[in-house]
Amino acid sequence: MIARRHWLALLGLFTIIGLLGFSYRYLDDLARGYWNTYEVHFVEEMTGAYTAAVMLPIVFFLTKRFPWGRTGWSVLAAVHLCGAVLYSALHTTLMDLTRIAIFAVLGLGHYDYGSMTFRYPMEFSHDLLDYCVVIGILTIWNRMRAEQRSALDAAQLRAELVETRLANLRLQLHPHFLFNSLNAISAVMYEDPRAADTMLVRLSDYLRLTLDASDRLETEIEDELRMTSSYVEIMRARFEQRLRLHVSCEAGAERALVPSLLLQPLVENAILHGGADVADGIGIDVLIRRDGEHLAIAIVDTGAGLPEGEAFVEGRGLGATRSRLEQRYGSEAELGIARGIAGIGTRVDVRLPLRRAPVAR
Repeated sequence: MIARRHWLALLGLFTIIGLLGFSYRYLDDLARGYWNTYEVHFVEEMTGAYTAAVMLPIVFFLTKRFPWGRTGWSVLAAVHLCGAVLYSALHTTLMDLTRIAIFAVLGLGHYDYGSMTFRYPMEFSHDLLDYCVVIGILTIWNRMRAEQRSALDAAQLRAELVETRLANLRLQLHPHFLFNSLNAISAVMYEDPRAADTMLVRLSDYLRLTLDASDRLETEIEDELRMTSSYVEIMRARFEQRLRLHVSCEAGAERALVPSLLLQPLVENAILHGGADVADGIGIDVLIRRDGEHLAIAIVDTGAGLPEGEAFVEGRGLGATRSRLEQRYGSEAELGIARGIAGIGTRVDVRLPLRRAPVAR
C-alpha cells in the first residue's frame, strides 16, 4: 500500500507536470502570435496530467505482480505491452470525457478532440514513453526498498545472533562457577564442616542474586560488585583472613552498564589461579573508573602471578569473558592480562564503552 503522503507527493508532481506542459504550449502560441489560448491549453494540460495520475494504480499493480528480474523477458514484455495499451486507451478516453465536461461547465463551447480513430494511436506513442519511464522509476524504487529491508533484516538477524551468543557464553559461566564452588566446599567438608555449611549458605544467597539478573544481558556496576562480594564471601569461609578484597569505584561510575557476570569470573580466576592457599594468602583490588567515553576496570591480585617462561593459556572463565566482550562491543572493548607491579601477582584490565543505566522517574 502507498502511504497517504506519497499520494499527495504524486499529486503535487503531476500538478507541476501539467503546469510545465501548459507553460510550454501557451508560450509557444505567444511566440507564434496566437493570443487568448491559455484557457484551452490549461484545461488540456491539467486534465492530461491528472488523468495520467488516475491511471497509476494500473502501473503499480503490474509492476508489483510481475517484478523485474523475477519474471521471464517474454512474459514481462507481453504483460507491459498490454498494460501500456490499456493505460493509453483509458487515459485518452478520460482526457476526452473530462475536457468535454469542463469546457461545458466553463462555457468554452464544445471541445473537439478530433477523430478518435487517429487520436488513440497518436496518444499511445506519447503514453508509451510515459509508461516506460514510470515502470523504470517504480522498478528502481522497489529494488531500493527491497535492499533496505534486506539490510535491516540482516542487521536485526546479526543483533539477535549476537544476543544469543552472549546468552550462551554467559550460561557457560554458571556450571563453571558451580563446579569450582562445589569443589571448594568439598575440600573443607571433612576438615571444617562449619565452614562448608557457611559456604553452602552463602552459595545459596549468591545464586539468588544471579537468578534475579538472569534475564538481563547487562547490569549496573553496583549490582555486579554486590554479586562479586557475595562470591568472595563464599570463598572467604574457606580461606578466612588469607583472602582480602578491596573495591574502589569512582563516583558516578556505579551506574555504568556492563555485561552481567563480568567481574565474578575475573575475581574467581584471581583466587583460584593466584595461589589463595599460600601462606600469606591473596589480596584482590577491584578498581573502576571512567576513562573519557570508556569504563576502565582493573582486577589486581597479589598471588603467584603468571608462570615464568611459559606461554599463558586462557582458562574457560577468562576465554568466555573475552568472547562476550568481543560479541557485545567488537573492537571497542579490550581485555588484557599482565604481571603486577614488580612482578608480584597478576593484573587484568578491561576497557569497554561507557554506557549508563537510565534514571528511573
